[in-house]
Amino acid sequence: MNKLTLHIGNKNYSSWSMRPWLALRKSELPFAENLIQLDVPGFKDRLLALTDAGTVPVLQIGDDFLPDSLAISDWLSQAVPNLWPKDKKDHASAKALCKQMQDDFAEFRNHAPMNLRRRTRTKMPKSCTKAATKLDDILADHLSQHDGPFLFGDWSIADAFATPYATRFVSYDIPRSTKTDTYISELMSDEDYLDWEADALIEVWKLPDTDMVYGGRG
Repeated sequence: MNKLTLHIGNKNYSSWSMRPWLALRKSELPFAENLIQLDVPGFKDRLLALTDAGTVPVLQIGDDFLPDSLAISDWLSQAVPNLWPKDKKDHASAKALCKQMQDDFAEFRNHAPMNLRRRTRTKMPKSCTKAATKLDDILADHLSQHDGPFLFGDWSIADAFATPYATRFVSYDIPRSTKTDTYISELMSDEDYLDWEADALIEVWKLPDTDMVYGGRG
């Protein structure tokens, strides 16, 4: 296989980067990582050198560049099939859930940006808590349909996509059901997640707008 390099953003903030990084770790495929510091002079040019989208993550496969968290994860699943649930119905459901977690819940993402250093009980806007409750209900429903600690029983890419949301529930002390809270604890005690978090907590870079408790957005 060609050498793999995952280009990512700051580990404290880049939820999009975390997802395929976790999938890569679970795949046990060897890969290098290249962290591109976000929101500093010249950072956009560095991103545009990788892909026309100008975003991270980007998986470099030899001389080829693949952007988008879900596309990267799906590519990995072709090399390591057990990254998706084995059951065909669950496989389809997991992919649909990942797409929803990528495209939906904007109010949750925007008002509670991933910030692994953050711990606050600031009251969040209703649009944020409404979106968080919707996600909580969806996660709890999937968990109730399967044995095992993860969304589809065994760990899958769907759990990689849920992990950044799990950190948001904790960082902003957002209410959640007991079932989802137990699941969040499982995700945040995962060895691969803890390796990512350890790197994030020692980063010296800060994004002031994201570090605000609540950015004043309506």
